[in-house]
Amino acid sequence: MLCQSLNAEFAPKGIHIAHIVIDGLIDAPDTLGKMMGLAAFEDLKQRKGYEKNGLLIPDQIADSYFHLAHQHPSAWTHELDLRPHSALPWWNHHKLDL
Repeated sequence: MLCQSLNAEFAPKGIHIAHIVIDGLIDAPDTLGKMMGLAAFEDLKQRKGYEKNGLLIPDQIADSYFHLAHQHPSAWTHELDLRPHSALPWWNHHKLDL
């Protein structure tokens, strides 16, 4: 709602407002890897990593932000959800598979 209100106020001035949800684990050894520990993080990457599309890749997240920042005002995106296509929604499974 905040983004929609900000958009209503600032879009006529040419300011692009967007709400981005990053819904998933990010393949980031400096954050997720340190939280999980190196062995658990490497196991996760083997099970869900790049080839399996189960983790969000930082370069791909950056590409989405870059695209958003360069959109033509006639087709601005105001809400964007980023998640791996193979991820199950949190509400649709009982056990977290980290």
